[in-house]
Amino acid sequence: MSSVTERIKELLQRHIIVKDAAVGTSLIGTRRDILPELISLNERERVVAMHEASIKAGATIITTNTFLSDPLSLASCGVEATTDEVVAAALAAAKEARTRSGKEVFIAGSIGPSTRNISLAIDLKEEELRESYKVLIEALNREGVDIFLIESITDVRNAEIAAEVCREVAPEVPIIFSATLSKINGLLASGRPVEKFVEDVTKFEPLAIGFNCSHGVKNVVDSIELLTRFTSLPTYAAPSAGIPDAKGKYPETVKKHTETLRTAAERGLLSIVGGCCGTTAEYTRSIAQMARHYKARK
Repeated sequence: MSSVTERIKELLQRHIIVKDAAVGTSLIGTRRDILPELISLNERERVVAMHEASIKAGATIITTNTFLSDPLSLASCGVEATTDEVVAAALAAAKEARTRSGKEVFIAGSIGPSTRNISLAIDLKEEELRESYKVLIEALNREGVDIFLIESITDVRNAEIAAEVCREVAPEVPIIFSATLSKINGLLASGRPVEKFVEDVTKFEPLAIGFNCSHGVKNVVDSIELLTRFTSLPTYAAPSAGIPDAKGKYPETVKKHTETLRTAAERGLLSIVGGCCGTTAEYTRSIAQMARHYKARK
């Protein structure tokens, strides 16, 4: 067991751990003409400031600006910068914010679902996807992430391939698996049942399992409750602020987000909790104030 895993488990004996809010929407809002990952290269201080705001608000885990940084994703987005360049810039920003804070902060390396879905793509071989993930994961490990966060999982096979590479590259680095959900309770966005998802990823001995983004906070809380029937592992909950309207406005307020998460905290269902699309450091602050009153899931 790694020292990071041991320390996080020690903290979970005391309290719920708070992670940061959205990275992408915090940096670009409703814009669609820029990839958030490029801001680490071109406006690094903005990324540092975002992480600093999250830490000041109460986040113990911050997420790197690397969601679409594997080579396949960068190429499909028309980005000329390399994965190594994007990851190095993102990690430099996260480390700078942690250093400035002087606090105990863990850096979670974001590994997104890739823009290529192996179960649907007819022009993509599994080895191509594996190699793309390997380039990203090696870069994250080389730059010193504390956790691998395999997030926004839709195609579970993509996630399994990423996790296999994580274990090959850095077997001591803990992994968190976080899937996106369907509107239908109990199903991932791909239609795979939560119970099967747990079976798929438990073999990798993850630090935590849960859900991010999806259809808002109630969607995630309901599925966290279901998740706890199938695993004794720590849970991970990072819901979005709902589905944005045509103008890009997210409907769920800080109060609604926090109070719905509180219902799960009161029942002892939460271990690691934060936010996804549409959430900001204001949400993190409110969640942190709430979470300190409750024990983490046993």
